[in-house]
Amino acid sequence: MRPLKLVMNAFGPYKGKVEIDFTQFNQKTLFLVSGPTGAGKTTIFDAIAYALYDDASGTSRGKDTFKSQFASDEVLCYVELEFELAGKKYYIKRTPAQMGPGKHRIKKYSPEVELIHGTNVTTKINEANKEIQDLLSLSYEQFKQIVMLPQGEFKKMLESNSADKEKIFRNIFQTDIIKAFQLDLKEEARRLKSEVEQSDKMMEQFVGMIQPQENESLAEAIQLLDIKYLLTELEMALDTYRDKMQQYTSEMDQLRKKMHDNQERVEWLTELAQLEQTKNELEALKTAVDQKRTTLALNEKAQKLAALKEQQQQEATDKTAVYQHLEADKQALRETRQALKENKKDFAAVEKKYVLLPEKREAVNQLEQEERTIKTIKTKENQIKGFEEDNQHHEADIEKQAATLIDYKKQVEQIKNLLTESYQARTDLLEKQKSANELQEKNNALSSKQKSVTVLAQTVEQKETKLALFKETEAAYQAIEEDYKQQRLAYNRNIAGMLADELEADSACPVCGSMEHPHTAVLTEDIVSQEQLEAFEEEKNQKYQAYNSATNEVRHLNERIQEYEQLLELHASEAGGALNQLQEELTALADERTKLAIDIEQLEQLAGQEKDLQHQLEEIQQAERRLESVIQELSSVCQNNCKRIQETKEEIQELRLQLTYEELEQVQATKRQLIDELQQIEAAYKKHQDKKIALEKSETQYQTSTLSLEAQHERLVVRYEEATAEFEKQLKAANLNEAFEEHLIDAEQAKTLTEEVAAYDQKVWVNRVNYQKQKEKLAASDSRTIEDYQLENQEKQKELANLAETYQELVGTVKNYETASGEISKNYEAKQAQLENYRLYSELAELANGSKETDYVSFERYVLAIYFEEIILAANLRFTQMTNNRYSLLRREEKVKGTGAKGLDLDVFDNYTGKTRSVRTLSGGESFKASLALALGLSDVIQNHSGGVSVDTLFIDEGFGTLDSDSLDSAIETLFELNQRGRLVGIISHVEELKMRIPVHIDVTKTSQGSQVKVKM
Repeated sequence: MRPLKLVMNAFGPYKGKVEIDFTQFNQKTLFLVSGPTGAGKTTIFDAIAYALYDDASGTSRGKDTFKSQFASDEVLCYVELEFELAGKKYYIKRTPAQMGPGKHRIKKYSPEVELIHGTNVTTKINEANKEIQDLLSLSYEQFKQIVMLPQGEFKKMLESNSADKEKIFRNIFQTDIIKAFQLDLKEEARRLKSEVEQSDKMMEQFVGMIQPQENESLAEAIQLLDIKYLLTELEMALDTYRDKMQQYTSEMDQLRKKMHDNQERVEWLTELAQLEQTKNELEALKTAVDQKRTTLALNEKAQKLAALKEQQQQEATDKTAVYQHLEADKQALRETRQALKENKKDFAAVEKKYVLLPEKREAVNQLEQEERTIKTIKTKENQIKGFEEDNQHHEADIEKQAATLIDYKKQVEQIKNLLTESYQARTDLLEKQKSANELQEKNNALSSKQKSVTVLAQTVEQKETKLALFKETEAAYQAIEEDYKQQRLAYNRNIAGMLADELEADSACPVCGSMEHPHTAVLTEDIVSQEQLEAFEEEKNQKYQAYNSATNEVRHLNERIQEYEQLLELHASEAGGALNQLQEELTALADERTKLAIDIEQLEQLAGQEKDLQHQLEEIQQAERRLESVIQELSSVCQNNCKRIQETKEEIQELRLQLTYEELEQVQATKRQLIDELQQIEAAYKKHQDKKIALEKSETQYQTSTLSLEAQHERLVVRYEEATAEFEKQLKAANLNEAFEEHLIDAEQAKTLTEEVAAYDQKVWVNRVNYQKQKEKLAASDSRTIEDYQLENQEKQKELANLAETYQELVGTVKNYETASGEISKNYEAKQAQLENYRLYSELAELANGSKETDYVSFERYVLAIYFEEIILAANLRFTQMTNNRYSLLRREEKVKGTGAKGLDLDVFDNYTGKTRSVRTLSGGESFKASLALALGLSDVIQNHSGGVSVDTLFIDEGFGTLDSDSLDSAIETLFELNQRGRLVGIISHVEELKMRIPVHIDVTKTSQGSQVKVKM
């Protein structure tokens, strides 16, 4: 992945729009980003990381802080990135969540993305993130470790412990699945152990529920908690209790049957007594019910007679109404015929005027045509007036545009003169830039020589210091060597005395073996013990080591001085004078470069105006051509208008010859008068015609209705006579007189009486049937009374209650035993399976998560250690080079106390001392070199494990300020090696020497209105 162009708008400290075109570096793929602290150097890399992965490059920046505080809410923050991958170009634009401009007020914007690759466009954030990761074949964490080395991030990884490295590598090498596997094993073992313990608790709980009663064997099994023996005893006890329950159930069923039979006979006797009582009550009500039956029969006859009488009266009413309607229609018919005669006389006069209507309509049409002609003349006169006014405006515009055209021609001449000056400035600029490059090369050569001379002078000073130290250590070693010899002689002289001092009476001499010791040796005053001698020897060895180390250091410095003397062709004593001379040359060269830079900047500004001037010239020339076209169009319009004015005047003259009236008002008044006469004649004709039609229609209707009403009246007379005869016939048959209506009762009362009679009849029938049935039931039973049966049932109830109480006790015991037996059996079987699984998972969990057998190295750390070894191997290829073969990184393998995370700790081997020590003991500059080497090594390993994905870009944020001159040389050499392989390498640094060595600069300047970027090459 190689960035081509980066655009930032209102991003971080940049208030406005900033563009960085990486393609303009002209194959110089090593560049430096410099500027004051807080100006926004790291923000450039943040923008690239945000565009690709929707996140910043380091851990201290978040997406909610991207929008510039210098920008107002009227400006939107966004980042655009064009990049190249595998020969294809891609474009992505991201906009973070922010407040921005709306139609009427500031509104909140949600985050947006636009990824363009070929003809495809992706606008969903999750999909774009996935596509970017698929394209690069790198996760965000891997991208940070390969492409961007944020400020302080890699030194943190260098010195972190195994647990911290495990978290970092887990994200990079995606070993989450292994970690999850370890946790799953651990959780499953814990869960299985909990299940075993739960099964034990459940069994103990249900064993505690068992009451052994008087069963000694069961009580013994409970006490021993022998599950198998306990389950056997429980089953035997249950069989005994179930047999007793069956016996009690049989006895209780017999008692219940006897009690049921007695109760049934009591109910029969009780019901028979109630039926006899009901029968007597119904007999007492019979007379009243018969009276209700008579009232209902008379009401029924009276209702029929009332209906016939009502029908007779209705027929009489209808006959009278039809007769009255018939007489009214006959009178209306006579009046209608008279009105028709009068209408016929009036219509003849109106019809004479109606015949003249066509002549009047023709006259109206002629007047309307003349009216339209007069209006056409008025319209054409207005058109002539409009054409004349348009010509006046166009002539004024032509004069104004002609003046502007003259101004444009003057501006064109001025810009052409400025372009000539710009072309000359471009030629001069090339010559100045060539001179500047020559001065830069000369400056680089002098700076390199100055640096070498400085190193030579520093080395001479170090030699003097080390030489003094060498003399001190030499004198100290010689002095202690002499003391050691004297102490050794004293010790040898006193060996016999020390042996004699240890002799005891009647014991053999360790030298001669004699049992007698007449003349024993005597100790001298300068006695030295063996322990004291060994201490002297140890101190002598230490002094020798210091002396030997100082000798090697002095020899190494002499060799280095000789190398620089041969390289510079300069004696060490002349280094001071050479430095002063070089500084004077550099100062003079810097003054010359400054003056030349001012000249180049002025020429660049003048040459840079060429594009703007060319653009201005094109715009003015286009405007000039547009003005000439406008003037031509306006002149053409004026000529066309004059022609149309003459044609319109001729048309008006022809139209005036066709007119009868001079004025429009005369025509309109005559036309209105004719129209009024027409409307009056038409209205009078229509009125008489409509009236005639209406009268003829009424005459026909009255004739028809009169005939119909006469026939209807005759039918109603016949029906009235028939209804009167039927009423008199039914009155006589009912054996009633004209006063029959006194037997009528209302419908509600008739309904009530009918229901009461029916209910009485139903009760009598039901009582008779039920009484007969009860008699038949009691015919086969004995002759005991209700009291006899009830007394026997009371005795049986007491006996049943005693049996039921004993039975319920047995039921509770059996249910308790069954529940306990079932649950204990279930949990016992479950426990056996759980124990087997628990033993398996417990052993696997201990191995996977790191136990004593694996030196507390987990499965994940074991896998990561393999990756780590590859990283260290790749890192040492550069680290040993940058430290002149002094240091190399090692993974710590020795066992340490404790059970903490192990396997990923890092040490450094020092070839000067031949010893291994912690990376935390490295100096600031050494730590940066180790961090850089480790970062590049990790980058190589990740690329190899990502299917050989090609990453052609590396960004490094700070760290060079901690390096001395030699270390800086080594680091720069490593970066130039990467650069020569085609990688785009960007560095953020304040180190001035880097500015002289790296020709391509991105200068970031900080102002009160936000930061700005300028690319220098």
